[in-house]
Amino acid sequence: MLIVALVLASCAAPAGAQSERERTIEMFAEMDKSVGALYALSDGGDMSFLCSATAVGHEGDSVIILTAYHCVKKGKSYLINFGDNRFHPLEVWMLPHYEVDRTDVRKYGEPKTDMALFLLHGVDVPIVPMAENFAAIRGAAVVMVGFPLGLSKIGYEGSVAGTFDRPGSDDAGYILLQIFGAPGSSGSAVVSLRTGEVIGVLVAGRSSRGSGLPVIFATPIDYRRYLIPVAGDDSEGDE
Repeated sequence: MLIVALVLASCAAPAGAQSERERTIEMFAEMDKSVGALYALSDGGDMSFLCSATAVGHEGDSVIILTAYHCVKKGKSYLINFGDNRFHPLEVWMLPHYEVDRTDVRKYGEPKTDMALFLLHGVDVPIVPMAENFAAIRGAAVVMVGFPLGLSKIGYEGSVAGTFDRPGSDDAGYILLQIFGAPGSSGSAVVSLRTGEVIGVLVAGRSSRGSGLPVIFATPIDYRRYLIPVAGDDSEGDE
């Protein structure tokens, strides 16, 4: 069951704004069955919640699942739960090229790619399609559905604040968001309210004492060009 958290103030609005509210509610409903909780399963059978994850496409008969790379842990198997009592196994499919092949270093100016793709076999779920590319438009409305703090599936809304324009930084080009975020939100797909497409994946929040709301970072969806298939998964994300 999706709990909708209307993070931005929703006061009485003119008739034109009501359509955006209706679109937001519609998007939450559409995304509900596409978003799952990602779990790690140890060799001993212990299961632990990791992050949020979203069905975003198809590879043959399998469903592509998007999350953050730092959610991928060495020596683990993975399961996804879409809000019912069933846990479905996942296959690690694509990771950042420099993590799959440790001899293949990042090129100068190439950002760190906090993104990973899994494959879900034998289960058909609705998808939220990935955008081909992303151009940051300040103020553009976005929505996300995820599991902040490992709680129930929650929908929350916000907007694009800009991009992190610091050449040479690991986070160069990352999307900056004004939106709610908490541990467990990592891996949530950031979806354009206008197009209904995934434009990024939430990976981090940064703040300093007394600074108010944190700045939320998301990896742009077109950074998936830095991912390559995994052959025999022995890679790990950041601990």
